[in-house]
Amino acid sequence: MSETTPAKKATAPGKTEGNTALPHQGDHDRVQMLSVKADGTPDQHNPELIGDTDATLAATKEQFQQQAVSALDVQDGAGGTVIADAPQDPAIQAKVDEHAAAASSAAISAEETVKSLTRD
Repeated sequence: MSETTPAKKATAPGKTEGNTALPHQGDHDRVQMLSVKADGTPDQHNPELIGDTDATLAATKEQFQQQAVSALDVQDGAGGTVIADAPQDPAIQAKVDEHAAAASSAAISAEETVKSLTRD
């Protein structure tokens, strides 16, 4: 029995073939909560958020806020320790304010994401 191999696509000299994204075909992922890659993009195939919209929004806001604040800490190398009744470090308030701004921005992003991925 002989096997046939598909013909290879010709490429220009010096170029190599690479993976290309497949166009959306067929089904998509229906989820209650997104799994998000490190760059912030959904880790599902054309996701659609399903279920109670208020619960989905609350979960997505919490998820996005925690990821945004965590990313700031990783970026700054902040490990953080807790000492009971220690005097407040002035740099801490700056970090608290930075966290609040990141969390607020993440909440807005979560609202936009839920709105764009939920069908009415």
